[in-house]
Amino acid sequence: MAVVSKEIVIEAPAERLFDVIVDYGSYPAFVPGIKGCRVLPGRKDRDVEYELDLGIKRVKYVLRHLEARPTKVTWSLVSGDMMKVSSGSWELRPDGPRTHARYSVEIQISKPPLIPQSVIDRVTDELTRVQLPKTLDAFKARAEGG
Repeated sequence: MAVVSKEIVIEAPAERLFDVIVDYGSYPAFVPGIKGCRVLPGRKDRDVEYELDLGIKRVKYVLRHLEARPTKVTWSLVSGDMMKVSSGSWELRPDGPRTHARYSVEIQISKPPLIPQSVIDRVTDELTRVQLPKTLDAFKARAEGG
């Protein structure tokens, strides 16, 4: 299981960053690797279906988001192609015109029969080590108006 957490400073108010985070339908336009994203109808909670292109494989999954405006968004896995665990959070700490944002994610990939562990390790590494910095940069740029 991979657990990763990183904090960044974003030159935008917490409300603006929060709005970017909860605009799930816009993710394909600016989040690297996200090829599809839609809020599923019929629930009070925000269940969101994602399609992520990891280069070596496309992964589909549904996350349930809980929003506490303007300081926190958490999520947990509802279902997914290869995921056993996918949970995490955005924690936002307002600081005048800027926001201190902590992004945390925990991921565990299921190992299907006949798939080598090295492939599972590559997918996990791609999701945490490679995608995380790109994702944070994308949210920062979007919130800062870039």
